[in-house]
Amino acid sequence: MKYFAVLLSIALTLISCSSKEELEDVVVIGGGLMGSSTAWELTKYGQNVLLIEQQDSVYTFGSSFGEARISRSLGPKEDIFSFLQQTSVKETKHLIDFLNRGELQELHSMQDIYTTSPVTYIYSQSQLNNVENLLDGQLDKYEYASNKEEAEEKFGMKISDTTMVIREYKQYTGTLNPKVLIKKLHQGIRKSGNRIDYNQKVTSLKKEDGVYKIKIIDTKTGTNKTIMSKKVVAAAGPYNGTLVKDVAPYFSDLISPERLFLSFLKIKSDKYNMLTSEQIKRLKSSYPVAYLNSDIFYSMIEKYDESNRPLLKVGGHFLRTEIEDLDRVWEKELTKQEILWSKKNTLDYLNKLELPIELYDLEFDRGYSCVYSLTESEIPYVSQAVNNYKEVDSSFVLIGGMSGVGAKGSLAYGLIAADFVLGNDNNSLMYQKAKSVLGTQRLMNDIDNIDK
Repeated sequence: MKYFAVLLSIALTLISCSSKEELEDVVVIGGGLMGSSTAWELTKYGQNVLLIEQQDSVYTFGSSFGEARISRSLGPKEDIFSFLQQTSVKETKHLIDFLNRGELQELHSMQDIYTTSPVTYIYSQSQLNNVENLLDGQLDKYEYASNKEEAEEKFGMKISDTTMVIREYKQYTGTLNPKVLIKKLHQGIRKSGNRIDYNQKVTSLKKEDGVYKIKIIDTKTGTNKTIMSKKVVAAAGPYNGTLVKDVAPYFSDLISPERLFLSFLKIKSDKYNMLTSEQIKRLKSSYPVAYLNSDIFYSMIEKYDESNRPLLKVGGHFLRTEIEDLDRVWEKELTKQEILWSKKNTLDYLNKLELPIELYDLEFDRGYSCVYSLTESEIPYVSQAVNNYKEVDSSFVLIGGMSGVGAKGSLAYGLIAADFVLGNDNNSLMYQKAKSVLGTQRLMNDIDNIDK
């Protein structure tokens, strides 16, 4: 009997030790730009982090999919999105320095991620007040054409009498490559000794006795497991609402996913080869572009093909449609109308650049249906959860509702999320403003307005 009691005591001790070993410090759910940035920032602070991603190490769908996003800094005084972009650039430099530390040669550079090029903004005369507000006291380098004569002289552009053009010139504005950035974030996380589990889909997230219980299915093997964590960061993009329904159900009312189409176009090779070197230079130096009209047409060079022809990515920020099946929306093909819209808007811009392109010179390479996660104000959340008594739960942070503005400031969003997890703070004015606009107090106000 005494021998049995000793064995029982040993078994209970082993079970207790095993349970403690399985209790994670912080689990970040979602390995896209937001989740990866948060996991890296936590790693940088010396935290033990597990990053979970339902896809493989190479993305095949999602808002972080692809090779180009506009990275722009230009904004009015105390603009939080300018602050987030510039902070993200600084944080990316820290990441690059860390990855190169201890290497015999420099293996990583900012140029792997950022393609610096002028960013062109096109406004209508009806937006003159917005333009004046934007340029008042502007510190970033820019050029401004307030009429068609100035646009011709400064940019070689042919515009109408009702149009204005601004070009921003700043290092690391232009485009950034989310595919490469995610890869480097993951390298930094692993180099620090933290873990990333791919092909792990969270099927349930609950909090029991102060600990998060996370049920997971392996998307390759179909096996199930449960892990426990002291703290959780939800960064699952359009899946956030379903993911956190048992922890913070109000987010499903505050963030709604909608489809957005992207077209990838090329100038047909015979016409492109007829362009002069000066015309090609003007084309390449005039992307990315954003028409700040009702649709917010934007376009950028995704990459170059084997013959050095640019692949133009085209979209409309406000051309959103409802989603029938979130798991299959990525496979939805573009309609003829969506392709035609992309071609016509691209043609309009190329004609403004005085390039001899016709509609039939543009060929549709492929399309892609992505998802924007939207808040009512179009401003994302980086917030701790709150309970029914308006008490803050510092063990849970959600980062989401990016509305297409996340990529350029991804590491800044991750920094703020990490600070929420750890209870850190930063006294800088712009940091505090960004935290206020994105964070917990704003969330409380939004919750109060759900049923109003």
